[in-house]
Amino acid sequence: MKWTVLVCALPLLTACISMKNVKELPSELIYKPPVSDVSATIMGKMEPRHTKLVGDRIAYIMEIDGKRVPKDKKESYSDTWDNVYPLTIGEHTMTVTYRMAGHYTKPTKLSFTAEANRNYQLDFVTDIGTAWFSGDSYADIWIKDKATGQPVTEVVRTAPPPAPRTISYPIIINN
Repeated sequence: MKWTVLVCALPLLTACISMKNVKELPSELIYKPPVSDVSATIMGKMEPRHTKLVGDRIAYIMEIDGKRVPKDKKESYSDTWDNVYPLTIGEHTMTVTYRMAGHYTKPTKLSFTAEANRNYQLDFVTDIGTAWFSGDSYADIWIKDKATGQPVTEVVRTAPPPAPRTISYPIIINN
């Protein structure tokens, strides 16, 4: 009898465990491409890994003008590095960041003025994951015009988040 109850309850228990509390962002907080005919585009950048021990180096866009870029539920934002985002002509602010394997930097903002019929791309220089004992201390990120390769923004330096503080508590044993 006990085995029968356990076997019958097992599918219910596993269903409850596998359900995740996944919340969606409201649609008004997701970036929507412009509807005008005249626009520019922007995308992230990936440099492939040089050895199998480290991951690809990726600079990617998280937000455009304060709105999160769209992504699938199972994707992380770094998976969207090759998405091409249409932009209206004029001033835009991007929230961008860098990732390589388990290393990442804090998000930072870049502002630039998009011109008609131009394609832009993030570019970066970093010491994160470039050598076995590199400092892993910074990523310099900027936006460039893809056709000319010329930068259209200033270089913004971002760094990994600070290491978590280690808190220790004394253990007192009374004999």
